[in-house]
Amino acid sequence: MTKLERISNAIIEAIESGALREGHRLPSEEELAVQHRVSVGTMQKALARLAHAGLIRREHGRGTFISGHKVAPADVRHLRFLDEQGHPLTSYVHAHGVKRMKRKGPWSDFLEGQAFVRVDRTINIGGKFDLSSEFWLREEDFDKLGGVERQELESNLRELLRHRLALPTLRVDQWIRFAPPTAAAVRALGLDPEKPGFLMELRGYTLRDKPLYYQRVCAGPFSERLVIVRQGPQVDGPP
Repeated sequence: MTKLERISNAIIEAIESGALREGHRLPSEEELAVQHRVSVGTMQKALARLAHAGLIRREHGRGTFISGHKVAPADVRHLRFLDEQGHPLTSYVHAHGVKRMKRKGPWSDFLEGQAFVRVDRTINIGGKFDLSSEFWLREEDFDKLGGVERQELESNLRELLRHRLALPTLRVDQWIRFAPPTAAAVRALGLDPEKPGFLMELRGYTLRDKPLYYQRVCAGPFSERLVIVRQGPQVDGPP
């Protein structure tokens, strides 16, 4: 285990245990370096990695704060990653933004609308690697939500649709293949657009088997073990 991995794991474990909570201010880089017995430069690299994953935020002149932990959101519960000991790795979600567009693609073929909204997010897996997630909705469905805060974008989007619009996810079709990364994944993860990577497509259905959302999850190579969870009917939320 490298020094960067050791520091990241220590901070992630503190978040998961509740020792560090959302809004908690971390000690200075110098104090953390002494605490973890590394150089300030190494600590800065470790904090930059955690900031990129969305686990911490660095505010100029104020310090470094815990952004909050997003533990195993149901949006990615169909993907479970295990460490070398077979223990589940925790997922953390960082929302990048919402884009409205009329561009056509597999999302429009499935959703059968004219205008769409794409929610771009990065999902960090146990501080080890990142996934890029694109979650597509019809624009009319997104507008019916009546405004969505960033914190809600980093939570369970399917539950948000269920609670606000009474549109539960009743069925999800899943496809996995190796393919060049999406443009969003190239930007978010710094992947080589010419090299194939992991690509998972999900198509969610609601009442009367109506298409509800389209999602793409992308990643570069990873060594962690992946468990694919089959999706069954979901009316009352995640088990």
